[in-house]
Amino acid sequence: MMNLRQIEAFRAVIETGSVSRAAERLSISQPAVSKLIQNLEYSTRLPLFERRPGRVLPTAEAFLLFDEIERIVKSLNSLQLFVADIRTMHHASLRIGVMPALSVGFIQDVLKGYVETHPETRIVVQARSTIKIVEWLLGGNIDIGLSSHPVDHPEIIQLPLCRQAYVCIMPVGHRLASRESLGPADFDGEPFISFSPESDVSIAISRVFEEAGVKPRLQIEASMAPTMCASVARGLGIALVNPLYIGGFADVITHRPFLPLIETEVRVLLPRHRAQSLATRAFIDSAETFVASLPRGS
Repeated sequence: MMNLRQIEAFRAVIETGSVSRAAERLSISQPAVSKLIQNLEYSTRLPLFERRPGRVLPTAEAFLLFDEIERIVKSLNSLQLFVADIRTMHHASLRIGVMPALSVGFIQDVLKGYVETHPETRIVVQARSTIKIVEWLLGGNIDIGLSSHPVDHPEIIQLPLCRQAYVCIMPVGHRLASRESLGPADFDGEPFISFSPESDVSIAISRVFEEAGVKPRLQIEASMAPTMCASVARGLGIALVNPLYIGGFADVITHRPFLPLIETEVRVLLPRHRAQSLATRAFIDSAETFVASLPRGS
């Protein structure tokens, strides 16, 4: 059976034109090269060289074998380059599912750091409900999810990313913007924009107001944070949201801390049954780096 050392000696003799120069290239003796060539001829049962005094001449069969070896070597070189590309994520793709509240601002801030270090990765972002994100993760339609809604599924891994305290958002120039922080009493009689009443955060907010004996004037109920932020920007009321939801509305609304604290946690969602790719792990690193730079409640 042919071995790599025999093939190296064979290529060296063909390319240099002599056993002596092949020996110099390989840093071995001429007899060692001759022995390797003889063993290769024995292994292949092919006459590869004609021996003449002071020289060897490749046969037609030798040139056929050399051409095939070169083809294989080029393929191996290409394979090595491809492996390097995989390692650097040159051919990588990343499919991200993100809840709508985090799809305008937050995900772009995370991706900004990611693409700076992995510019070749093809990224697809899908803004979907947490229920749909879980469904797509399990079905292999996306690689990673981001949500601040709790998930209860045995096949979904949840990695805590960051906790944020809810803030009061209001139009720029609103009278309450002069306060350093706000409490339930500041909402008494104010037009209030709320999440849908069945949501966990809406229930928590309602409990805070009830305990304080305050009843905001419910103006609008919305199922998604972007709708709430847009409504606040248009002067339709004030709202309580995770500051990470503000995103692209930062120039048209302002926010102040709210006490008592109402906190939610943004989580990375992953399918338990599928191994994480290099691109997925790099994205998680970028997300952790970004949230580490955020002040609490920012």
